[in-house]
Amino acid sequence: MILHYVKVNPAQNMTVFVLDQVPRKDHAEISRKLMSYDSIHAEQIGFIEKTILPDSTETLRLQMMGGEFCGNASRSFAAYMVYTEYPSIQKKDKDFVVPLQVSGWERNVECIVTPLKQKNRFRSRIQMPLPKNVGAQEFIVQGETISTIRVDFFGITHFIVDKDLVRSSLEFYNIVKTKMDEEEYEAFGVMFYDFEEKNLVPLVYVKGTDTMCWEKSCASGAAALGVCLSYLDDVNTTEAIVQTGGILNIDVKWLDGEASEIYLDGEVEIVSEGTVLLNL
Repeated sequence: MILHYVKVNPAQNMTVFVLDQVPRKDHAEISRKLMSYDSIHAEQIGFIEKTILPDSTETLRLQMMGGEFCGNASRSFAAYMVYTEYPSIQKKDKDFVVPLQVSGWERNVECIVTPLKQKNRFRSRIQMPLPKNVGAQEFIVQGETISTIRVDFFGITHFIVDKDLVRSSLEFYNIVKTKMDEEEYEAFGVMFYDFEEKNLVPLVYVKGTDTMCWEKSCASGAAALGVCLSYLDDVNTTEAIVQTGGILNIDVKWLDGEASEIYLDGEVEIVSEGTVLLNL
């Protein structure tokens, strides 16, 4: 099988988009092969589909490898649409307004994309989905109680935990996974956060592809952290979230005990385009 692809770099959350129309039944197997070190190698895969918006505008739909929602992939694909001058984008001053649809979130998504000096670099801002639920959840690890803040989005659930409370990250992840396997879910992440140094280390599991990845950055995880900080202090949160791959800026509007708006932005780089050969 020959597939056309583009590889993008949103704060090193390396993402590959498959540009050919591929049956969804093949997404999981193709994703596992593309993510592997002996292929293109990435943290996640998205599949591009054509769709029609309610106003009859043709645009593109981003279907992630496990049907999850991904903010980094969404804003990166918006940047790619600007890069390729896709017809549905609209110019507004120095920016571009990009409408698209994304798996894991049943509404239209709008990104604001600003080209930077290099032709393949952009700043991309997205309004993130609001959480369905936010609250504390405890886990028992070797007889000790570890408290987390659980943030449920459509398509993915995140657990924010103080990394200094966790002796073994993988042990804690496995305990969380055992608990999550009692529920219906598409993906979840354990966000190990250093409240002193303000560093975030994301560990994400996608059920549809049965893949676990230490991500260099995670947009929905950064959004969940922003919600967590607002929840704990009952205030708006504006924070530059430092992750291994770079910085994602999060802005949470907090009203009457819940998030009313969440925005996330950061840089995106188009890394490569081409074809890949797969043996299925």
